[in-house]
Order: sequence, then structure tokens, then C-alpha cells
Amino acid sequence: MLVKDFMTSIIVTADHDALVSDAARLMAAENVGSLVITMGDVLAGLVTRREMIAAQLLSDDIYHSLTLEEIMITPVVTISPDADLGQTISLMNQTGRTHIPVIEGDDITGMVSSSDIIRVLATVKLLAQGASED
Repeated sequence: MLVKDFMTSIIVTADHDALVSDAARLMAAENVGSLVITMGDVLAGLVTRREMIAAQLLSDDIYHSLTLEEIMITPVVTISPDADLGQTISLMNQTGRTHIPVIEGDDITGMVSSSDIIRVLATVKLLAQGASED
């Protein structure tokens, strides 16, 4: 199975100089676990719920003045839509990243997360169990 078959095609972006507090509201409103951070039209970083939670643990004054650039993950690990499931799992294991933008050429075409991997593996397991019952 290829990344393009199980990636999430919804990509939510925010500018690097946006306030973390505004970005947290955006993530909640869009119900996403990560934001692609841009600098102009260029992929600059990634912010996940983990970075948001860590930022909220700081003092209120610091939290409300933080920008995404100050907490974003960089460099960004990316993957091709034609990579397979095994390559994706291996990349996540090697890098410790739970959200990886899917890049085709110069375009971000999707996002693959550990939740997507779990969903695929659970589906494969159910299909295998169904086939063994026949």
C-alpha cells in the first residue's frame, strides 16, 4: 500500500510568524494534529499537538507572545506519495516524527500521521482475519 492511498489530503497551514495561541485555536477548529508552517510559499517547519502542549506549559506571558517559528520542528522530514507503508513506518521510527508531510515535486499533497498508520494496520489485520475465516 502506498502513502497516497492512506494519507490525509487535508493540509492546514500557518505562517511562521503567527502566534502560537492563534495557531492552537486553528488546530482545534480544523480538528487537525499538525500544522504545516510556511515562510511565504516555502515549507519552513511543522508544529504538532506535542509542541502546542509544551508551549502551553510555559508562563501565560511567554505563551501568548510565542510565534510558531519559535516552536516549530525543523528541518521537516517529508515523504513521497509513492513510498510504501513499510518505508513510512521505517521513516517514522528512524526520525521519531509522528506527522510527515507528503511532497510531490514542490507541492504538499497530504499528511501522513501515526494515526493513519494505525488505521491501515488495523484494516489489514481485519481483512486478514476475514480471509482466514473463509
